Amino acid sequence: MVRRELWTTLLGYNLVRTTAAAAAALHDRSPRQISFTAACQQVLASWTLFSAGVVPDDELESRCRALLRLISQCQLADRPGRIEPRELKRRRHGYKLMQLPRAVRRAQLKGRN
Repeated sequence: MVRRELWTTLLGYNLVRTTAAAAAALHDRSPRQISFTAACQQVLASWTLFSAGVVPDDELESRCRALLRLISQCQLADRPGRIEPRELKRRRHGYKLMQLPRAVRRAQLKGRN
């Protein structure tokens, strides 16, 4: 059952990513610009509508195109120069304890690149 759940999760993830990539290709965007969470929400919302049989067959294609247009508009925010140090304030994980302010560590990490 664990294997089935894992494969089902991977299948769902790939279906959402493939749908987002198709939406990006149709609307001249990069697939990396599309938000996975927003695309997933759009797919799930339309899935309930499509699976209930509410949408007539002659409207199905236009609704799918509208869904792809909506997904293509779910863009990620532009966050240039975002660098976060892999350190934590508390020792819950295997990372070393952060000893300097975050801004100082970012500047140090930028200097390495």
